Amino acid sequence: MQDKIQIYVDNERGHNDNNNSGNRSTPVQTADKAFSLLPSSWRGSAEILFAPGDYLIDTDVISVGMPIGPKASPLVIRGPYKDLFTIAAEVGSNENKVVTTLNLPADELIGAVLTRLSGTGSPVGHAVSIRGNTAGPTMEISLQQTMVRVAVGDTFVIQGPAVTLKPTRTLNLTSHDGRSPNLTMIGIKFEPTKGAGLNLINVRAQCDTCEFSLQKLTSAEGQKFPNLLVHTDARIIGGIEIPDLSPDLPSRKQAGVYIHGDDPQSIAWAVRSGILSGHLTFKGITVRASQGGVFTPQSLEALGSQIQILTGGSGIGQPSWGTESNKARIRNVAGDGLRVFNGGTLNSPLGPIHLDISGCSGDGIRLDMGSTASFGPPGGRAGLVTTGAKNGQFGMNVRNASRALIGIDAAVLQGPKGDDRFGDVALDDELAARRWDEITLRTPLSNAGMSLVRINK
Repeated sequence: MQDKIQIYVDNERGHNDNNNSGNRSTPVQTADKAFSLLPSSWRGSAEILFAPGDYLIDTDVISVGMPIGPKASPLVIRGPYKDLFTIAAEVGSNENKVVTTLNLPADELIGAVLTRLSGTGSPVGHAVSIRGNTAGPTMEISLQQTMVRVAVGDTFVIQGPAVTLKPTRTLNLTSHDGRSPNLTMIGIKFEPTKGAGLNLINVRAQCDTCEFSLQKLTSAEGQKFPNLLVHTDARIIGGIEIPDLSPDLPSRKQAGVYIHGDDPQSIAWAVRSGILSGHLTFKGITVRASQGGVFTPQSLEALGSQIQILTGGSGIGQPSWGTESNKARIRNVAGDGLRVFNGGTLNSPLGPIHLDISGCSGDGIRLDMGSTASFGPPGGRAGLVTTGAKNGQFGMNVRNASRALIGIDAAVLQGPKGDDRFGDVALDDELAARRWDEITLRTPLSNAGMSLVRINK
């Protein structure tokens, strides 16, 4: 007989009596109690269903259990969506933007999800991560993926997670299940207490409208900067990658995950075969892949968040980080936008990387210490641009025997103009090309230090 495990949690109506099974009519009250009722294995399906609200987690280790058999499905941790605003399109717009009347500051909506309520451009219920917005009262909302078509009067709801899980110390989330994904999270936000982090170990989670928030701790002893570690074959997938994995999952493949912090010294870190993938939105945090970690977004917004590919880490385009009309974006970083360092590698062999880097105080892209990057397929385009404010130093700086293979499209990734010290392309901090079109198939850039920039052919 197939198991159908459903554990209901409600911090207002629930109670934690020993004989409480946590069913719909008698929910438990706390997250700790709910996870304690989860068996170590099952042969059908298993869900923990939270009512809206905040829930403390006092334990430091949670195992998400083991489905057994070909018909068993991994755990689902489910909360409702929180409807933040309902809006109507004021004008028709392209597939990546919605113009509406909403009086909010710029980028207030980053990391939220836009869901269609009416219109014919895409199906009702289609949901896409929001990458930013202009300031109101007439606001332009930018999307990480397409809404297909937006007509005047089309209505949408802006959503976020309605459930916040609040670990009181660093939480280790673990799994013994070898399949991927082995956990689904819907409408869930993790917000550990100040100074505490979160470690995912062998947990491969597909995440619909989810959020991870890290907060530094300031005390008399100094400051403590927590991390989100995606460790030992773990994975964070922004969006529902496999809707048929478990019963009744929403088909929201592009409603991704928002990872943010209050200080860039906190790190979202993929390590030891950990992977950051899917539709990813970052703000105010450093993002790192090293020691076997992989960074491979399907769409990307990184506001004030440096992307680092370090020793043993890989950045991969599968096939790309963005699209020609809606590129992956790194912006307004205090320092370099994308740093490939100390032997890290970046490769986009199937298509252009499609990356827009702007407004960074350092280099747009810095390759250093024998690192390599190929931004598109041989003989193809790379899609490297700067559409916003120019970067503070060089568009790309290739140092210490590193190598960059660019596309045939003569990238327009830009450094500042009007300053003789800086420009679009540098080798070892020395201006090598004021403009990208100075690099051709016959005229690559190289120097005695073995740093190289050439077109991939």
